[in-house]
Amino acid sequence: MLKDRLLDERESAILRALVYDYIITGKPVGSRSFVQKYQFSISPATMRNIMADLEQLGYLQQPHSSAGRIPTDKGYRYYVDSLLEKYHSFNGDVDIKEDLLSREMQFEKLFDSITKMLSNASSYAGLMLTPAPYFAVVKRIELIPLDPKDVLVIMVERTGMVFTKRIKISTTVTYDSLYEFSRYLNSELCGYALQEIKEKVIKDLRSGQTQGGNNLALDIAELSIVSETNSMLHIDGIENLLKIPEMIEKNHLSSLLHIIEEKNVLKDILELAMRLDGIQTMIGTEIESAYVRGCSIVTSPYKIGNKNVGVIGVLGPTRMDYEKVVPLVDYTGKVVSDMLTKMSK
Repeated sequence: MLKDRLLDERESAILRALVYDYIITGKPVGSRSFVQKYQFSISPATMRNIMADLEQLGYLQQPHSSAGRIPTDKGYRYYVDSLLEKYHSFNGDVDIKEDLLSREMQFEKLFDSITKMLSNASSYAGLMLTPAPYFAVVKRIELIPLDPKDVLVIMVERTGMVFTKRIKISTTVTYDSLYEFSRYLNSELCGYALQEIKEKVIKDLRSGQTQGGNNLALDIAELSIVSETNSMLHIDGIENLLKIPEMIEKNHLSSLLHIIEEKNVLKDILELAMRLDGIQTMIGTEIESAYVRGCSIVTSPYKIGNKNVGVIGVLGPTRMDYEKVVPLVDYTGKVVSDMLTKMSK
């Protein structure tokens, strides 16, 4: 193999054009047709030599001895990095209907709408990791009696997200008592995030608490938020991937089936991506999961204020239309960030 080195200007242009051609056609690229199609001012023989060098450098591979070349993961990485270098000049076809999202008041439907739009606009699979509930800032709390010792806790978060939890308590409480508990909890807990309430606020209130009734109110609040810590993964458009020939090959199909059956595979990947700012592209073997093969994932975190609270993305083949998907994911992340930040004020 040739020693790894920087590509010269001609090699770089040829590699970018070859990756682009394979993304569009899905067919191995031959030297003669490639020269004619892209009007390179070199002979097919010279093109064959350059392709051979790019193969030796690990950017291309030849699936069969008589076939043309296709990109390796390293080749895709070079292509994507070159796109990102001139990202601001992209003319991506961004098809996210902001007005429809802004009219969606129920959070579960909002998340579903975002993933569906990502799927439809990209023709791949849309992904969204929802905000973990512990980021939620409490706006209102209501305690509703169900049975003498069962209480329904309703917490409304600033963005409109609603959490409900049925709590079983050891003593009987009246409707009037729960009304007073609700008033107390609203006065003490509203304006705090669930994480703050769980880790600090309730402890501080208990340390200065002398009235037993209010301690019971705090018990109910604490029980209601103890398990509200997990993000949810929304996926739409897996069926799009089943229409792509290479995704239904044996090895890739087993990856798709595992992703469908075990959502935690993608959830773990997205949770790592949420810690990073800006657009992230993970190509093929760069995805550190034994269960995801022949795929690429493009992600962008979204924020409430200045804090990353979730991530959106697109899952597709390594032969993904990155020039379309990167600006789509980037723009959608910004739209969702702006929307959630406004809703949380």
